[in-house]
Amino acid sequence: MLRPLALLATLALPAAAQETAWPAELASLIEEASTACQGDFSVAPEAVSQHDLNDDGNPDWILDTAGLACADGHGMFCGTQGCGVETLIDGIRGSLLLRNWEVVTEGGTTYLTAPNDKGQTVRFLWMGADWQLQ
Repeated sequence: MLRPLALLATLALPAAAQETAWPAELASLIEEASTACQGDFSVAPEAVSQHDLNDDGNPDWILDTAGLACADGHGMFCGTQGCGVETLIDGIRGSLLLRNWEVVTEGGTTYLTAPNDKGQTVRFLWMGADWQLQ
């Protein structure tokens, strides 16, 4: 019973660098991940961040599953293709598997960039309903 209480306490607290609480959709994703964990579950402060991903002037949400940890499941949230990067943009969820991603704005357009299997940097653009490789 202590694990759910600890999780609720964690979810109720904003990420260390945030001034606002996580939106319900994001908290639900984190709770879903915690149910797959049989041991202690934690969320690193850098797992949740905000960036303007669609260039509308409002911050959007990013959950990087590399920042989720399960004591009994080493590497549970990442694989050979990368880690789940879940975005919440204007209430719409987007998902990618990425390694070493970053947010880059070029010419007024914001992209998520990451290395591909060949080590080349590729970029993804939010198209209103999903991420598309550019």
